Amino acid sequence: MSQAHRFIIDRHEGDVSVVEIDGHALLDLPRWLLPTGARGDDVLSVTVEAGSERTVITVARDAAATERAKAAGRRAVERLKPKDPGGDLVL
Repeated sequence: MSQAHRFIIDRHEGDVSVVEIDGHALLDLPRWLLPTGARGDDVLSVTVEAGSERTVITVARDAAATERAKAAGRRAVERLKPKDPGGDLVL
């Protein structure tokens, strides 16, 4: 039986990566479990194939999903800029 999941890398803290799983919980994972080129804000496609004797987990960087997520973030910032009253923070 195969399952698909979506991880988003929140940040790296030394040898640990903080990852959002399926838009819900944050989980600390050893950085060595992720692709070596994975960076903060990357979207990862995770496939889990569980069998009776072993489970195979595939973690792959999803470049298209990463770019869509970054573009959505940029659009949100642009949408909020006109509402910015000014002050110490810059959007």
